[in-house]
Amino acid sequence: MSRIKSIRPSNLVLLAAAPFIIYLFATSSKYLRSLIAILGIGENAKAIFIGFLMVLAVAVLGYLSARYTRFQTAAPMWLRLSALAAPVCAVALALLGWAAPQLLMPFAESVFFHALSENTSTLIDRSAQPWRLLPEVVGQVQTWVQVLLAVYALLVVVIPLTTRLPAKTAGFAGLGFEILTGAVLFYLLFMAHWQFATGVAITFRAAIFAYIFAAILGLIWVGLQSFKPKARTTVVYGSISLALLGISAFFFMQPQVSYVLVGSTDARIAIVRGTPQAQADIIRFGEFDGGGEQQYRIRSATDPASALEQIETVDSVSGAFVPVEAHTQGYPVLWQTSFLPDTYRTPALTFAVFGFLLLTLTVGGAQHNLHPLAVGAEFFVDTIRGIPMLVIILYIGLPLAGAVKDATGGGIDMTNMTRGIIAISVGYSAYMAEIFRSGIEAIPRGQIEAGGSLGLSRWQTARLIILPQALRIVTPPLGNEFIAMIKDTSLLSILSVRDMTQRMREFQAASFLPFAPFNTAAILYVVITLGCASFLKWIERRTAREDR
Repeated sequence: MSRIKSIRPSNLVLLAAAPFIIYLFATSSKYLRSLIAILGIGENAKAIFIGFLMVLAVAVLGYLSARYTRFQTAAPMWLRLSALAAPVCAVALALLGWAAPQLLMPFAESVFFHALSENTSTLIDRSAQPWRLLPEVVGQVQTWVQVLLAVYALLVVVIPLTTRLPAKTAGFAGLGFEILTGAVLFYLLFMAHWQFATGVAITFRAAIFAYIFAAILGLIWVGLQSFKPKARTTVVYGSISLALLGISAFFFMQPQVSYVLVGSTDARIAIVRGTPQAQADIIRFGEFDGGGEQQYRIRSATDPASALEQIETVDSVSGAFVPVEAHTQGYPVLWQTSFLPDTYRTPALTFAVFGFLLLTLTVGGAQHNLHPLAVGAEFFVDTIRGIPMLVIILYIGLPLAGAVKDATGGGIDMTNMTRGIIAISVGYSAYMAEIFRSGIEAIPRGQIEAGGSLGLSRWQTARLIILPQALRIVTPPLGNEFIAMIKDTSLLSILSVRDMTQRMREFQAASFLPFAPFNTAAILYVVITLGCASFLKWIERRTAREDR
């Protein structure tokens, strides 16, 4: 009975309902197919899962062995046992990779296949259904897996021997081994493709990465808000803002280019590729003189000569928007305009926006005796908290990501997953900042002054005195933010990120089942969130015991 009392009431209800839920999925083909589709269970999932568990177990033991090597004097018994088992298990797995590779190869092939570009890679056999690696590539992957397992086993065997080295050398060696084994474990958990549960993996990874980045950004906003103005702060930041505005004015004063709209508007209008979008929109929506503010259809042309040639050769094109110097064929001029080319207009607007914003922050800070960066951080937090998360995801995921891609010439082309993680991080960083700020303000002022009297710098006081205590205070609200973030990853389906929600939508659209997909997704989210809530509650209790 005491054991039952230790279980959270909500989890007790879920445990009571578990037999009925299991019976539902075991007896109903609709719910079973929904579960398989939403979890993302792919082909050969059982064999892949077995290989993953074996590799994960050895990776965890290797990392624990490295941890034990660094902190063996204060290590608990379970960590010592893990360190003893790690070399044996690592060697056994390496031997298994040579003696029975069929146990590990399904997982290795799946990870390697999904690490390739499925549309362009020459290592994929696209004549097979479904696509798979070429036979000779499979052999190379098997060789590499066997070699890597042997190297990892050697590494795990060598880890305990570092304790015999001099203390300083042993410390660096132990840290290096911990980083290497931690990197392997990190790759398996957060980077490797999980063919046996792709939907769950994407949901958790998006939430965890977004949570980490949001916490970092939140601490940055809190740090900026703590800045105090000095005697010359207003002068320095005011000078920087005026310099930015001066650079903007320099670009705005560069010579403009002249374009003409020639021909007629009876059919499509050819627009030269590279014409600024603002000018193309003026033509499209008829906002030029004589356009009548009606919409016109446009057509892309590679260069001015091609645009003019289309008037003669293409029946659906009757006009062209080209530079003045390219108009040499005597077509009637409907409209002429001059504008700043994008090579000058883009930096001019960029410097103008940043200069005006910094000048506004500087003036506001001077009026209230605040640092301009503190005013900017407070403005960001208040603004982001007033924007719905879906709007933030759409804005960062679509127009902003496209603008970054265009500005870098395609050099930065983020995946939909990356865009979604950045969007959730930015959105939740404002809430994280307020949580951190409340925790920091709960620390008595005298402790901060005591740190200064001991000769600690501002950073040392924050790291050694303020943050450790503040994090204990804000653990419950930070846990709530993580649970909310898991649920909000479902919004990433609007960017076609194939998390559990997107897979639910795809399955429902293909099967036309009215209730099973939605009920299954709801049950999975409830199980995940209650499980996370229980884990966070355990952390709170452990933190409370440490404080006592």
